[in-house]
Amino acid sequence: MSKKVIKKITGDASFYTEQQFSSVEDAFNEVNPLTEAIATVTDVKISNKKIRVEEELNYNDRTRQQADEIK
Repeated sequence: MSKKVIKKITGDASFYTEQQFSSVEDAFNEVNPLTEAIATVTDVKISNKKIRVEEELNYNDRTRQQADEIK
């Protein structure tokens, strides 16, 4: 059996985006952008961290486990 460790972090992030438009009207209505929006993260607040271990069964372990369940 092999193990996999999964780390999950939850929290809040502050960000801003920038995108180019050809007119104020297009920018206000968010139509006809000239570029893709680029997001920049300015601050991160972590509120929780969780770590869990998952055991991965290889094929032989699964067949042994299934055989044990039948007994």
